[in-house]
Amino acid sequence: MKKFYTLCLLAIAVTFNSKAQNIILSEDFEDTTTYANILITTPSGSDTTWIDADLDALAYAGSVGTRAGEWYISKGFADVDSTTRVMASNSWTNNSQQPVANYLITPPIHLNDASGMLYWKNAPFQTPRYVDGLQVLVSTTQNFDNNFSDTLKLYAEFVSGDSSHSFNDYVFSTPGFVFGSDGLWLEDNNGDSARWRGILRPDSASLAGYAGQTIYIAFCSGTTDDNLNSIDDILVTGSGTVLAFAPSQNNFSLNTFPNPATDKFTVQYTLPATGMVNLTIMDVTGRKVKTALNNMSLKGDYTFDVNISELPAGNYTVVLTTKQGQSVSKITKQ
Repeated sequence: MKKFYTLCLLAIAVTFNSKAQNIILSEDFEDTTTYANILITTPSGSDTTWIDADLDALAYAGSVGTRAGEWYISKGFADVDSTTRVMASNSWTNNSQQPVANYLITPPIHLNDASGMLYWKNAPFQTPRYVDGLQVLVSTTQNFDNNFSDTLKLYAEFVSGDSSHSFNDYVFSTPGFVFGSDGLWLEDNNGDSARWRGILRPDSASLAGYAGQTIYIAFCSGTTDDNLNSIDDILVTGSGTVLAFAPSQNNFSLNTFPNPATDKFTVQYTLPATGMVNLTIMDVTGRKVKTALNNMSLKGDYTFDVNISELPAGNYTVVLTTKQGQSVSKITKQ
């Protein structure tokens, strides 16, 4: 995991005029089909899709065992954000000594000149007690976690302290900005000022230093045994392009049956070339509920059954991801 090596900084509220700036990449996570296109897997080094990587494999705390291990779709934590979809990351684990390592990584972005800017919003579930930190990182090479050597922005995390109502009575990691310590972007939590709710706070960072380069940007939840953090409204502007692979709709297709299904359904597809294959099941909110396949497969025709007996009745999306692109199928469990 990265250590926190940047200067303490304040988040900056930004106003974005879409008419004045060219949008290179934009994601607000409101469209659940977009989340289905985020590949939940270990980075390969040169992926051209969003990557959501759970690199710690830690067990969850027993009282919150339903939380996903990676970044996942959630509603905003504060009441004022409760109608907004965000990406959330859990750091409350059964290991109070080991930090989590959840990386949400953009596709590669090529910046033509020094006009590039990155915007985003973030909010912890609570502050100051058990406030989660956040690292916004850049790699100029590949998208493995140890490639992200540059830190754009840094939020500190809770280290120790009691239930005092003063931020000054707590110890936080350094360097890093402590969310809410300036009295901004806070919502009352039933009168408990040791656990203010974080309101999604706009922030930004210049990408001018990466002019002429291709970069990956990672939002890393790397804190130790705190609670929850969230990010939203990721935006890259300037002159450049996302180097994402745009698959042909005719490269391959996914067939699932019967529909509706009961305890299992059958998957059929043809893999046009040898490579990694990921088969994921999403619920109606876009949250991953099952990974049915995630391994290297040879070129060829495939037919196999997927057990869904543990899933509640409802509608689901089956997402097949290969290096050729993605194919999606809907299925209903009775």
